[in-house]
Amino acid sequence: MMDNNGNRGFKKVLLVNLYYKESGYGERLNFPPVGLGYISQFLEKEGIEHAIIDTGAGYEHKDVLDKVNDFKPDLVGFSLNSICFPKSLDLMRETKKQFPQVSIVAGGPHISTRRDGVLKENDMVDYGIAREGEIPLALLCKGEDMSRIPGLIWRDSSGEVHCNEVEVSNIEGFPFPRFDKFDLQTRYDQGNISILTSRGCPFRCAFCQQSSLLGKNWRGRKNESVVEEIEYWHKRGFKSIHVLDDNFTFDKKRFFHIVDLLITKNLEGLKFSLIGGIRIQNTDEEILLKLKKIGVKKLSFGIESGSDKILKFIKKGISIADADRIVKMAVDMGFDVRLFFIIGFPYEKMEDVKKSFDFALKHKIREARFFNLVPYEGTAIMDWIKADSNAKLLYPYEEYMSNFKHFQRDPLFDSEKGMTLDEKKKALQMADDVVRKIEKRWPAD
Repeated sequence: MMDNNGNRGFKKVLLVNLYYKESGYGERLNFPPVGLGYISQFLEKEGIEHAIIDTGAGYEHKDVLDKVNDFKPDLVGFSLNSICFPKSLDLMRETKKQFPQVSIVAGGPHISTRRDGVLKENDMVDYGIAREGEIPLALLCKGEDMSRIPGLIWRDSSGEVHCNEVEVSNIEGFPFPRFDKFDLQTRYDQGNISILTSRGCPFRCAFCQQSSLLGKNWRGRKNESVVEEIEYWHKRGFKSIHVLDDNFTFDKKRFFHIVDLLITKNLEGLKFSLIGGIRIQNTDEEILLKLKKIGVKKLSFGIESGSDKILKFIKKGISIADADRIVKMAVDMGFDVRLFFIIGFPYEKMEDVKKSFDFALKHKIREARFFNLVPYEGTAIMDWIKADSNAKLLYPYEEYMSNFKHFQRDPLFDSEKGMTLDEKKKALQMADDVVRKIEKRWPAD
């Protein structure tokens, strides 16, 4: 245990993944959370005793409290997403109430964006870890001087909160997750597993949190390690690999080498899905041909807008001409293409939205999805709203993040520089019609 004068370390750790169906991403998770899987595997490597409970696999808050009671950890780590974070804070508060001897550490996206604000506003949270948690959590458990633990957020003996500098991790030294402490055989989709081969995003999309969560420095694991992981799961009977990378094809040479190594392995019956999609600017004919060689059938592209004016404002780094060329190429090569768009950007007019509709209908894509713009903390869009005197959030951040699904078709901010609220609502309704038109092109599965 620790006191306010320094960290004495922790011997038993319970890691908790928090998930809510109100997020809009489904009733539960189909795969174990890879981020927590990496942390678990690293703690295993460091000889730190720990257990896992994943509410995305169907466990309730009561189950978490029961696990604390049964496992008797001296440290409980919560993965805190921005979505539904007030509910997670309630669970952390109840954990501290029932088990006051237990210390609480929070990590995940919400901590990475809010940093010391979480500890200043919530006294039941003893520590926070910004960005990657493997090394900081292990050092915390081993009793390292708190002022020397990268990314650690902590209180000194006077109660003052400190936020240590984040260091970019060398992910090549992290063992890939085996998920030994997860209910892999009973709680998730059988035959499917997810992997992550790189971290960080060098792009500057104004609406996205990714670069603020894991940094702008893209880092890829060694090619041989990626192939070793895939071969490991194939030997265990998993035939469908879901790649979660946001930038899987960012390094073209690396991507080609991984594919070539996989081909030499001749892993029979193996299929790949790129859950994070690929970027228009990191796609060409050679890359698409390589994807076909490893059995990729479905491709997703984040177009965001059919208007070059809006693409420039959100710093997407592409033009409509770029997107048009790559989407046509992918469709012509036989991929099932899904496109993502966002409605409600500053400066966006109805004619800009109609350009998005026209783009979606132009190509014989398999699916289009149109999202209501959500201003996240730590993004340039949120900074823009706060800085513009004529813009304002229509709901408290805690409210719309607590019931994400409810606000899918309800504009979240107002500004004179863009569509009116009525126009935004109409545009979102029109988007549903476009989605239905695209669906009617294809026979029912």
